[in-house]
Amino acid sequence: MIIQSNCGMNKLHTFLFCFLLFPVLAFSQEKRGLEDTLTHHLQPWEAKLKHLNGKDFVATPPPVGPVRNVAEFDRMQGVLIRYPFGIPMAVIKEMAEDVMVTTIVTGTSQENTVRGQYTSNGVNLSNCNFLHAPTNSYWTRDYGPWYVFDGNGDPGIVDFPYNRPRPYDDEIPVKMAAFLGIDLYGMDIEHTGGNYMTDGMGISSSTDLVWTENPSLTHAQIDQMVLNYLGINTYHVVPDPNNTYIDHIDCWGKFLDTDKILIREVPPSHSQYDEIEATAAFYASQTTSYGTNFEVYRVYTPNNEPYTNSLILNNKVLVPLKGTSWDDEAIQSYEEAMPGYEVIGFVYSGWDPTDALHCRTKGVADIGMLHIRHLPIHGNAPVLPQYQIDAEVTAHSGQTVYNDSVFVFYSLNDGPFTALNMTHVAGNDYIAYIPGQPEGSKIAYYLYAADASGRSETHPFIGAADPHIFFSGQPLFPDISVMPAEVNATCATGGSVPESLTLYNNGQFLLNYQISCNVSVTEDFNYTVSNSPSKYAYDYNTYTELNWTGQPVSQSGVIAGWGISYTWSTDNYAYEGSFYVKSPSGTTAMIASGNANGTYTVSLNHFNGQEMNGIWQIWIQDSYGDGGHQATGITMTITREVPVSSWLSVNPATGTVNPSDNEGVTVICDASGLSEGMFEGTLTIASNDPDTPEINVP
Repeated sequence: MIIQSNCGMNKLHTFLFCFLLFPVLAFSQEKRGLEDTLTHHLQPWEAKLKHLNGKDFVATPPPVGPVRNVAEFDRMQGVLIRYPFGIPMAVIKEMAEDVMVTTIVTGTSQENTVRGQYTSNGVNLSNCNFLHAPTNSYWTRDYGPWYVFDGNGDPGIVDFPYNRPRPYDDEIPVKMAAFLGIDLYGMDIEHTGGNYMTDGMGISSSTDLVWTENPSLTHAQIDQMVLNYLGINTYHVVPDPNNTYIDHIDCWGKFLDTDKILIREVPPSHSQYDEIEATAAFYASQTTSYGTNFEVYRVYTPNNEPYTNSLILNNKVLVPLKGTSWDDEAIQSYEEAMPGYEVIGFVYSGWDPTDALHCRTKGVADIGMLHIRHLPIHGNAPVLPQYQIDAEVTAHSGQTVYNDSVFVFYSLNDGPFTALNMTHVAGNDYIAYIPGQPEGSKIAYYLYAADASGRSETHPFIGAADPHIFFSGQPLFPDISVMPAEVNATCATGGSVPESLTLYNNGQFLLNYQISCNVSVTEDFNYTVSNSPSKYAYDYNTYTELNWTGQPVSQSGVIAGWGISYTWSTDNYAYEGSFYVKSPSGTTAMIASGNANGTYTVSLNHFNGQEMNGIWQIWIQDSYGDGGHQATGITMTITREVPVSSWLSVNPATGTVNPSDNEGVTVICDASGLSEGMFEGTLTIASNDPDTPEINVP
């Protein structure tokens, strides 16, 4: 019996040992770095190890308050990436133009390899340094450090248990704090950087993944911890409108400034349309740290493009592109939302809808930044003798702020900016007064400061290009009207004739106008596009060339604004391929896809601004797996506007009209360079009337 019992015990011990050994071995293997098997989401074998998340995490007391969490759009001294890379070399080269690129490598050998790659690709090595540390993956956004300044103005890093069982990645904030020589704080909330954004003034947001992954903490406890460690007094935790595996906020939204947020937009047919629109409406109703509602900007992502997964790096915005027809519109969305910033797109096949540029980079805050804290005047302010501007200017470098270099620059009614010195009150506080203005005046302003470290800063970050704006009392606006609505003239060949046009200002504010002339004729050109070379072909680029050099283009610089109609026919297979156009500069646009046959009219605006010179290409790209169907009988008509000699002019072309007044403009039709016939043109009148900013007079 004793022998049997011992044998039974030995078997039992063996069973328990094997059972416990599996996660230990798996964790050990993962710790050695199985980056080739890792993805942005948890692998099945990783999911079994989630209980090991933050295994070596060390919690600490929070920083001395009040704490300020650095925003992505604050000043950055660098950016953190990892080798092997998850981003194209073109992005690294761009970043290294302005800031320090810190590359995580395993050691000297790998550093030398990376240096060689940087040198051969023209990366500025003087703006590159290296952190020697093992890693498991390249998602530095998710596991990288969060930066704060404590109540004494000292920089620090807030660490957290990474929501992946990737222990080397989880240690990077600790390594980075030592690398920079700044304090480290441990906040015991399982989290990930891709699911966190902050406005830099006490408001942050995440999806409810933060609640799901911290079941032992109440929502109130989480709120208290982000307040203590990050200085966040308003924490917006929202459902993930994308309903994806990752639940990261940077897959659909992004704080662009303290009072601006970008939310993806999809067509009504998209499965998540209602959820995404509800999320946009939620943020539009929330109060910012400025006391206003968020300005919600949208970027169109009909095919789940990763456009919100961008990186703000000081005055640049780096946007992941897919090389599709929607890229140009995405760039334009950023430019409209962030005037004054340089928006740069990067086409890369490795971008995914839920994993792109933002996920694979992490800004390194300028730990000696010169920071301006200011609550701006917005909206309609009372009519006052003067407007008080208060600011707190902190030089985290420890250097002296130059009191004679702290300014308010203000502009009246879109005029030039005037500088006002701010008076040093005490400590970090400064004050200035913008003179009072008449009822309805528009006042735009921004702040500027400089310190002995050589740094200078503006508020808002981009300064004059996108200033704070308010109105003195109720805003007054100009109200433009034009008579006649159409100008007609008859002139002998070789002569000229003046006609009259009158601009009226029916509003209560000065009208500014500018008139441009457009004279052109419309021409149609018919082309035949090659049939599919083989009904089994896939992803071919057999194209028809349009050589515009031989067409009657009267001058270089003709703008490409096309109207395209075309027909094609197949054997009615429902998933026929796509129709493409490519410009001489390499811009490619897909103008239709997924149609078996038919006639379509497309306004192709993707090439606006390019010259209609050189060789353009048009082709059909067949769909994969369609059973071997073929596009045939393809014809195209391209309509373009071709300028003729400039026979239309106005005098004056720019001017102003006082409220309740009018201004006469002479329209000159000059036939000296024309043959006999009828010619049409358009006068475009741009003005500061917000309701009618542009009027076209034929």
